[in-house]
Amino acid sequence: MADYKVLFVDDEDYIRSMLSAYFNDKFEEMDTADCAAAALEMLGRARYDLVVSDINMPGMDGPDFLTEVQARYPDVKRALLTSSNIDDYVAFARSGAVSSIIPKTVPFNFDEIEDIIMGLLTGEIFGAERYLRKGEAQVLEKYCIKSSSEARAARDAIVEIVGEKFGNAGDSKIVLDEILMNAIYHAPTRAGGIEKYSQFTEVELEPAEYIFVELGYDTEKYAVTVLDKCGALTRDIVLDKLHRQITGEGFMDESGRGLHMCRLFADRLVINIERNKRTEVIIMNYIGGKYRGYKPLYINEV
Repeated sequence: MADYKVLFVDDEDYIRSMLSAYFNDKFEEMDTADCAAAALEMLGRARYDLVVSDINMPGMDGPDFLTEVQARYPDVKRALLTSSNIDDYVAFARSGAVSSIIPKTVPFNFDEIEDIIMGLLTGEIFGAERYLRKGEAQVLEKYCIKSSSEARAARDAIVEIVGEKFGNAGDSKIVLDEILMNAIYHAPTRAGGIEKYSQFTEVELEPAEYIFVELGYDTEKYAVTVLDKCGALTRDIVLDKLHRQITGEGFMDESGRGLHMCRLFADRLVINIERNKRTEVIIMNYIGGKYRGYKPLYINEV
């Protein structure tokens, strides 16, 4: 049992019942509230480590509620859990109140919810094994990318392995190409933040710029992790790029289009950031498309 106090806020009785049944023995204390007013009253009486709120509720909605939580209790972690179109709330995420918006899928994906909120609570966010089912995670391949040609070779090898093992590689080639090329051409910078390498040129990376790629899986999904140790991205940069693409403001932007495409084509896109130290992008695809729902927003910065 983890030593945390968590509050779930949702106006649907059956959602609160399901969350209570699943999480009751996973935290020191797990409470629920049926509206923002009740939740604020509870927050005034006791200290919570994390508040997870639905978006659409009578009275104060989830975004307004979490904005109020941020103002009153800035040390409390916050996340949204919703069946709404998450793209509509990326602008809200830019306010700083949340950076994780979890979809209510069909069927309900309790493992995913647990993985995301445990990352928020502990700050332990790096590594695909944290997002694969406990006791089932298997590593298929690892690569150390030292050049643009090695990146292309690793991409092709992963797509072939995924196709052979899971029956369909889907859009993996497009997604991997975007992530790897971003890591090569946008992560390494010179003084003043100027990108070091010109896009589409052949690149030999310096040792500090090497990219580390891992392919793993569990019984439900496979995951590809791309880690660079430059750490050029920030939470705000990612959200701004995604927001511009979603709204169409960034239609002509080259920067950001790749991240947006990856989020569209992969079942799950997780971006983990330790500023100026490392950036990790994890793409996950469910075997057989098990869970149906809107694409989540998972951006973690420590």
